Amino acid sequence: MPPKFDPTAPENATLISLFASLGLSSSAATELVRQPKSGAAFKALVDAHGLGGKTFDERQAQALVKLSAVGGKLCAEEKAYVVQKIEKGDLRAPDQVAAAVKFLEGNPASTPINEEAFDKAAGVGIDIKASDLPDLLRSYLSSIPTPPKSWSDVGSVLGGIKASASDLRWANAVDLKNSVEAMFVELFGTREAAAKARAEAKKPKAKPIPKAVAAPDAEPEASSSTAPSFPIAIFREGFLSEFHKVGENPQIDPKLREEHLAWTKGQVYTRFPPEPNGYLHIGHVKAIMIDFGYAKYHGGRTYLRYDDTNPEAEEGRYFQSILETVRWLGFEPWKITYSSDNFDRLYELALELTRRGKAYVCTCDAEKIKEDRGGGHGNPKPCVHRERPIEESLAEFEKMKNGEYPEKHAALRMKMDLDSGNPCMWDLVAYRVKLAPHHRTGDKWKIYPTYDFTHCLCDSFENITHSLCTTEFVSARESYEWLCDAVGVYKPRQYEFARLNLQGTFLSKRKVKRLVDNHRVASWDDPRLYTIIALRRRGIPPGALLNFVSALGVTTLTAQTELHKFESTVRRYLEDTAPRLMMVLDPIRLVLENVPHDYRVPVQVPLHPKVPAMGTVETAFAREVFIDASDFREVDSDDYFRLAPGKSVGLFKAPFPVRCTGYTKDEATGKVTEIRAVLEDDGSAKKAKAYIQWVSAADAVRVDEVRVFHPLFKSDPPPADFEADVDPASLEVIGSAVVEPAIYELAVRAIADARAESEARTTRAVEEADHSAPTHAPAPDSEAAREDAPVVTAEQLVGMENIRFQAMRTAYFAVDKDSVIGCLDAGAKLGRHDGDRIVLNRIVSLKEDAGKKA
Repeated sequence: MPPKFDPTAPENATLISLFASLGLSSSAATELVRQPKSGAAFKALVDAHGLGGKTFDERQAQALVKLSAVGGKLCAEEKAYVVQKIEKGDLRAPDQVAAAVKFLEGNPASTPINEEAFDKAAGVGIDIKASDLPDLLRSYLSSIPTPPKSWSDVGSVLGGIKASASDLRWANAVDLKNSVEAMFVELFGTREAAAKARAEAKKPKAKPIPKAVAAPDAEPEASSSTAPSFPIAIFREGFLSEFHKVGENPQIDPKLREEHLAWTKGQVYTRFPPEPNGYLHIGHVKAIMIDFGYAKYHGGRTYLRYDDTNPEAEEGRYFQSILETVRWLGFEPWKITYSSDNFDRLYELALELTRRGKAYVCTCDAEKIKEDRGGGHGNPKPCVHRERPIEESLAEFEKMKNGEYPEKHAALRMKMDLDSGNPCMWDLVAYRVKLAPHHRTGDKWKIYPTYDFTHCLCDSFENITHSLCTTEFVSARESYEWLCDAVGVYKPRQYEFARLNLQGTFLSKRKVKRLVDNHRVASWDDPRLYTIIALRRRGIPPGALLNFVSALGVTTLTAQTELHKFESTVRRYLEDTAPRLMMVLDPIRLVLENVPHDYRVPVQVPLHPKVPAMGTVETAFAREVFIDASDFREVDSDDYFRLAPGKSVGLFKAPFPVRCTGYTKDEATGKVTEIRAVLEDDGSAKKAKAYIQWVSAADAVRVDEVRVFHPLFKSDPPPADFEADVDPASLEVIGSAVVEPAIYELAVRAIADARAESEARTTRAVEEADHSAPTHAPAPDSEAAREDAPVVTAEQLVGMENIRFQAMRTAYFAVDKDSVIGCLDAGAKLGRHDGDRIVLNRIVSLKEDAGKKA
């Protein structure tokens, strides 16, 4: 979503007009201007190369925008060369521009550009129109070794195209995805019909599932997907299915209902209102899924509203992170708003509430206010200022606004109902003095509204039909409705659900901040934490998080969820979606003494044993392979079925079993360093009782780090002195692992598929978002004015964590963001590059860890 700004402001309107004249669509031009840094970079490119007054088609214009974004390291001559290529029509797609920039960045300084090599690297001369795609796709599909067999293959086809040398990789990503899906409809029927057929086929074989881990109703997508399936069962039945229909919530004035229905046209409107004072945690997954999911299920819309009423706690990084988190979980805001957009309107309503005799200025200190409100024991007393004359309260409120009171020396309180048994009706504070500058409004205000005053009125302004929140706000519902009625505005209906609590950790932003600030963890995205950015980095798929919430269900009963249930859901999700690779954590070299030194047999290994559509990868079985140290014993026993002296074992997909004939040990450490064996290829070997994974020694890819995460705290739950309880053994780093070279092919496919999917999804999100309503730009002197406001991009959905796989017989892993994989660059050769660094995070084990608490 674009930030709040005024597109009609002269400086913005001028830029939008210029960008549109160059060939960008009106919406694309507006989106670019909404991002100050991006807009400035494009304007600089236009000025530097005299592009003003020229006209391009939309694809060329988008290519120029891409150059302004990624070409910062190019010298002036190189940038001019790319601009010339775009003007001539040689480069017409953002992917081509990215490849061109990559080529030029690798071109030695002062070396002439080899045009032939440049053209080849950037796909020059290749202009694929949407109308060309069907024939090209048919030709491509007929040429690949494993043609698609069902809708399950759509991700691997798209990823294969992007990773291939086919000209199709230069096609427009949205056009390509649409064409592939249209062809799949021709081949296999609609996606919905195919899914229904698969579900029907599975029914007779389905096993009963315990109620505690009810099956999700969303079909798993590829593990690299940036568009997780949306579980709908929790909205179809139970607590969330029992809410009122739009317009049925009672109003103090019938006209308010009529105006509300006229505006909403009977459509559901919800909002997700986070405070931008920290990174969201796993508990917010439930809130996001309910807020966005309820509207989505009913064909409605959802606001992402930043509840930015506390100027001391807000930081720009949190705004962008919240938007990225919502989108990563599969949801798109219809509109981004800020509570601070309404500060003027809220102030006017505070004045009106005071004029109606329902608010007064209190100059008691905090202790006196607490005492008057019963001191936490009930029996509230009227404040000595409660009957202050209206005009006097208005005058004092003006002094508060002008900064004439220090902080905590005056507050505007609502005159509510002291006879109520509900503490939320005991004259809550509406406004307090805060002299800190605000992230968006700068120094304009010296007073700020409280949550109790702001929340319900912003819901009303935005015509929210269902205000969904957690059960700690049950008692606040009465004050919520009282305030709407007191100022005579539309009154939304609030519903409360139990929050998500997870065993063995805490979700408090304040406590997590202490861990980060005091270096007990590396950062807010340390995978041992349960912030959503930490879960994402660890490799937890967004669809698994949604399935977890769906499996738990939604009620008003507070409960503590055991960690093993969460990990079980993730494990079950990955079982269906993650491709398989062979990896060895603690390698020992195994040498086959009865085969030639150049012995090498190609082996086709399926990426998923139960999903043939995922295809296969090829590896080589050779004279020397690595096996895991845990798969060898020096002393055999009857209950042991892996390798030992004189004993045979199968190697997964290898042509024959191997039998150990001897081994070598390091005299200093006593560790086995090499195993000698023979390949039992003479027909005398019995069928192996066990099969182990292996990696060809000649082709093995070294994994720089494998990070295994254990519970962060020694105690469950963490004690009050939680910093001292951090377990130093909670992060285990393994530096000896090797993995088969197919990891590079898998990585390229996963990232290409994720990029194509995210570009298509982002295009739809921008088209469907609301751009019509008046907006509020941040104040010129504010922190927000100096930063890019939160905005929707395709890149924010794609990361190294999209590369997930199961290491056979070991665990599920994802590539960490610390990794460098050169072959992911456009046009790069498959395989290891200089400077590569592979870091893997263990997502979950294959089975529940022994000894883990239930």
